[in-house]
Amino acid sequence: MSDMSDRERRSMLIRPMTGDEINEKVLKVYNFNGMEAHKDLDTIARAESFRANMRGTTPVWLGMSAVSGYNITRMGVLSASGRIGAIGGLAFGTLMTITTLKM
Repeated sequence: MSDMSDRERRSMLIRPMTGDEINEKVLKVYNFNGMEAHKDLDTIARAESFRANMRGTTPVWLGMSAVSGYNITRMGVLSASGRIGAIGGLAFGTLMTITTLKM
């Protein structure tokens, strides 16, 4: 385990992993000792919980995109700050929708 820095290991652990990958990259490293692997397994569980919570916010971002898209169609009646808000809201809502759907 010393051939990988803590930062690299944490980066590996927070990515989605299959059961086989957990066996190979975590449990095998600790010789299948769950007590020693607990910290890594906890990191994996917290990362998966975070991904599930983020996926749950997808409807919010879809709604933001829809409302902003509607406001884009009304650009002629919006104030200068409303125009900026509509464009920014559509861009941010779309970005976050795509991000949460990829998780």
